[in-house]
Amino acid sequence: MINAAAVCLFMIGCGAGNQNPPTTPVTGKVTYKGAAVEGAAVKFLPSNSEAKIANATSGADGTYAISTFEPGDGAMAGKYKITVRKLVSVQQGVQQDGEHAGEPDYVNKDMLPKKYMSVDDTPLEFEVNAGGDNAFDIELKD
Repeated sequence: MINAAAVCLFMIGCGAGNQNPPTTPVTGKVTYKGAAVEGAAVKFLPSNSEAKIANATSGADGTYAISTFEPGDGAMAGKYKITVRKLVSVQQGVQQDGEHAGEPDYVNKDMLPKKYMSVDDTPLEFEVNAGGDNAFDIELKD
């Protein structure tokens, strides 16, 4: 016979509650050349090695809500470098050989300036304050 307490030990979240470090909501809007950017991958990369990477994807109106452990939970307090990318599959001719010869050939093309793709090149930085107002609008420029 299985002891109920033993079963509880193996169940995720059994009376333990949320064991994740605290996060604070971070929201904003991504724009490029004055227009909202839908489908941008926004990544918050922490300066502190104890913090976790947080990310989001912008909606049709360019708005985003950062997630670390659960959807929309925010980011841990601290300083972050921010990268932003938007990959779109673009047709580039037709496949020349193989079993798919004659079918469209697609490549992924980044639709935003390259300087925002790399943590080493991005000029975007933001500090998440625990319990504070953490709205960070991202205005991308060439």
